Amino acid sequence: MKKILKSTTSLGLSIALALPTAGFSQTAECNPKIKKAEFPCEFQGETVNNTEEYRLLKGLMADEAEAETEADVDASAEATTEADAAAAADAQTTAEKQIEALADAVAKEQADADAKAAAADAQAVADAQAAADAQTAADAQAATDAQAAADTQAAADAQAAADAQAATDAQAAADTQAAADAQAATDAQAATNAQAAADAQAAADAQAAQSAATQADTDAAAAEEAQQEARRAERREERRKEQAAEREALAEAAAAAEAGTSEGEVVTEEVTDSDVRTSDEEFATKVTATGQTAEPAAKSDDGLSKFEKALLVGLGAVAVGSLLKNGDKIVSRSGDRVVIEDPNGDLRVLKDDDALIRRPGDEVRTETFNDGSTRTVVVKPDGSQIVTIRGRDGSVLRRVNVDARGQEYILFDDLVEEREVIVNDLPQVQRTAAVSVGQQDEAALRAALQSQRNGDQARTFSLRQVREITQVRAMAPELELDAVRFDTGSAAIRPEQARSLARIGNTLSQMIAEDPRTVILVEGHTDAVGDASYNLSLSDRRAETVALALTEYFDVPPENLITQGYGESSLKVPSQTAEVANRRAVVRNITNLLR
Repeated sequence: MKKILKSTTSLGLSIALALPTAGFSQTAECNPKIKKAEFPCEFQGETVNNTEEYRLLKGLMADEAEAETEADVDASAEATTEADAAAAADAQTTAEKQIEALADAVAKEQADADAKAAAADAQAVADAQAAADAQTAADAQAATDAQAAADTQAAADAQAAADAQAATDAQAAADTQAAADAQAATDAQAATNAQAAADAQAAADAQAAQSAATQADTDAAAAEEAQQEARRAERREERRKEQAAEREALAEAAAAAEAGTSEGEVVTEEVTDSDVRTSDEEFATKVTATGQTAEPAAKSDDGLSKFEKALLVGLGAVAVGSLLKNGDKIVSRSGDRVVIEDPNGDLRVLKDDDALIRRPGDEVRTETFNDGSTRTVVVKPDGSQIVTIRGRDGSVLRRVNVDARGQEYILFDDLVEEREVIVNDLPQVQRTAAVSVGQQDEAALRAALQSQRNGDQARTFSLRQVREITQVRAMAPELELDAVRFDTGSAAIRPEQARSLARIGNTLSQMIAEDPRTVILVEGHTDAVGDASYNLSLSDRRAETVALALTEYFDVPPENLITQGYGESSLKVPSQTAEVANRRAVVRNITNLLR
C-alpha cells in the first residue's frame, strides 16, 4: 500500500509539471532566499503549495537547467516565446503522453498490486482454508482418538466390571469352598479328636498292659536275678568249703613235704633257654575262641575226655577230675591256658602261675600231691629259693622267698582261712584316671606305687580276693604302661617298647630291693571287640609278657610279680568298638592289701 501511495504522488507531480501553467499564474514568485516563504507561490512557472513541493520542483528544475547553457538564457524574447510556445505544445503533448504512460504504469502497478493482493488474499484464504481443513482433520482425528479412547475405556470398564464380577463370583465360590473346607476340617478334627481319644485310650490300655508286662518282666528278671544271686552265693559257699578243705589238705601236705614224710611224686628238672620264652616271642600255641572245639573223645573213668585231660595237663601235673563239675565247661584253650565258664556265665582263666619264675639255669623240684596240688621249689644259681604251693587248678596259693642267707619272706599265703568280703562294706573308691607311666619321673612313680586309696583301712585280703574282686583291687592305684602297645592278636612286644619301661622297671627293682615282701600285680586288658573268652586268654598272656619284659630288661624279681588278665571286663572307655585306650597294661602295688 505504501508503494502505491508513492506512485500516486509521483504521478500527480509529473502531471502538474507537465501541464502549461505559466500564462495563467497570478501568484507571487517563490523567493528561495526568504527563509519563511509564503505559499502558494510560483516557481519557474509552477504553483507551489508547500515546502515539500517547492523542494521537489526546485530539484526537477535544477536537473533541466543543467542541460541548458547561459547563452540560451540571454536569447531573445521572441525566440524564447516561440520556442516556449512550441515547447509548451510539445511539452503538453509529452506531458499528456507521460501522463498517459504514468496512468498506464499506475494502472498496471495497481493491477499488479491488486493481483498480488488478490493472490495474497487467495493464498491467505487458501492457507486459512488449509488451516481450517487441518484443524478440521485434527478435530476429526481428535474426535476419532477420543472415540477410540472412549471405546477403549469403555472396553476396559467393561472388562474391569467383568473382572470385578468374576472376582466377586470367585470370592463367593471361595467363601463357599472355605465354608465347606471349614466344615470338613471341623468334621475331620472332630473325627481326629475322636480317633485320638480312641488311640489315647488304646495307648493307655496298651501302656497299662505294657506296664503290667514290664512289671511282670521286671519281677521275673528280679526273681531270676535273685535266683542267680542265690546260685552264686551257693556256688561261692561251695567253693569256699572246697577251698577251705583244699587249704587244709594243702597245709598238711606242705607240712609233710617240709618234714620229709610226704609220699607225693617228685620231679626235678633244670631249666634251659629252650624251656622258656622271651617277651619279644609269641606263645607256641594260638588262642582259640568259643565254638572251636575238637571232636569229643571217649570218656575215661574220671568223666573227662582224653582231649580235655590233654588241655589241662598243659597246666602241669594236675589232677583234673575235680575241676569240671556243677555245670562248668571249657570255652577256650591254648595249651598254656584254659578258660572255664560257670553256670552263671562268669569266666575264669586257669594257668601255671610258676611259669614266670622258671628262668634258664634254675633247678626246679616239683612235688605233686594226691589231690593234684603241687609244691614247687625253684633253686636259683646263687642258692636262693622260691617255694610255691599251687592248687589243683594251677593257681598260686602260697609263695615264700628264701634268700641266699636263708632269710624267709612270705609274699602271700592263701592257705590260711580268708574272711568273707561284703562289697558294700568296703570303702567306696572314686574311679580316677590312671597314672600314665610315660609322663612321670621315678620319684612320682614311687609315690604313686606306695599310695593306697583305702586310707586308714586296716583290712587285708587273700590274693584270690584281690585278683577276683574289682572293688578290692581298686584300693591300690593303677599305673598305666602307656608305652606298651600290642599288635592285633599278638602277646609279644618289641624290644624298643620294652626298653621304654625303664623308669617303672627301675622303680620296681629298687622298691623290691628295699622290701623283699613287695608284691606287684600286672594286669592285661583288651577292648570289647571279639569273643569274651578269647579276649580273656589273650589279655592274660599279654600280662605275662609285660612281667617278662620287666624281669629281662630291668631285673625285677619274677617271684614278686603276679599276672592276671581281665579281657574286656574292665573297660577304661565304655565302648564296644576297637577303642585303643582299652587295650592297655596296668601295674598295681598290692602289698598292703595282702596278709
